[in-house]
Amino acid sequence: MKVENVKPPRAPSSDPASLHKRMMQLVSSLWVTYAIGSFARLGLADSMEGGADDAKSIAVARGLDADRVYRLLRALSTVGIVTEATGGRFALTPLGRMLTSNSPNSMRTSASLLTDYHAEIWANLDSAMKGGVAFEQLHGAPLFSWLHSNPAEGARFQRMMVEVHSPETPAIVTAYDFSQFKHIVDVGGGHGMLLSAILAAHPNLRGTLFDLQEGIDAGQRGEGGPLPGVNFVAGDVFESVPDGADAYLFRHLLHDYDDADCLKMLNNVRRAMPPHARVLVLEKTVPTDDTPSPGRWLDLHVMLLTGGRERTEEEYRVLFEKAGLRLTRVLPTAHPAVEIIEAVRA
Repeated sequence: MKVENVKPPRAPSSDPASLHKRMMQLVSSLWVTYAIGSFARLGLADSMEGGADDAKSIAVARGLDADRVYRLLRALSTVGIVTEATGGRFALTPLGRMLTSNSPNSMRTSASLLTDYHAEIWANLDSAMKGGVAFEQLHGAPLFSWLHSNPAEGARFQRMMVEVHSPETPAIVTAYDFSQFKHIVDVGGGHGMLLSAILAAHPNLRGTLFDLQEGIDAGQRGEGGPLPGVNFVAGDVFESVPDGADAYLFRHLLHDYDDADCLKMLNNVRRAMPPHARVLVLEKTVPTDDTPSPGRWLDLHVMLLTGGRERTEEEYRVLFEKAGLRLTRVLPTAHPAVEIIEAVRA
């Protein structure tokens, strides 16, 4: 393609009517989010997947009002969740099938949680601008402590993490040459889904799954996939990590914490790692130009949820330097939500 054929982005209209329409779309987007959450939480997608195709049959199966179910489905047909045919017949779209329980790419738990207590924290954005963590102010405890004290919610949160991050796993495995290592420690690796995929691709590697006891128990039950020959170590990354590995993986962990807590973790890794070892942070850097990036919104969400933050490449560089590490490169993957941020000992 010739440069002169590349058209610049179309500037948004400054027409008052167009601006009003656009602003209404933005401020009313909450309606769409909550409608999708209710559709998922009430199991309407499952009813439709089971054969129900009109509001009455869908509603009866769930003990709901047929007229109101019809109105919900009619609204959701405008955003691609269902389609409406003549006679009031509805069908799930491929997007809508992601809200069924049995879909291989199900996002039902995510749709439920993100419109449940995850949504509560956004109502406290005003006060959060002064400081503090909205979740802690609402629930009286940090998120992960609260999840530990509420096992059912902890299990639901883990299901959401699997839904959100599972599609990233093959992209990570193929984007980096893990064969150069002999021993990998997955720090905070949960039930070991990523480590299982790496070992399947590189069976000669030795793996250690390191997490709190709940994660280790799940890994030993095989919830994240086969973990042949893996060493299971329960512990707290804020206190220590297993030593002597060639690579230490941090998958979507650092972004849950502020810089001070991240430094505690990275300092422990720095003390445990041999001179040749690598630290691999599996997150997504925030661009510093106007490149579209959902990370700018995820940054606000983790700020409200845990007090964490998404980081630019330069912010990772500075963070690593404070921990005696040096950022070497940021590798893209085939998945738009994750990169491989590599660091070595300084």
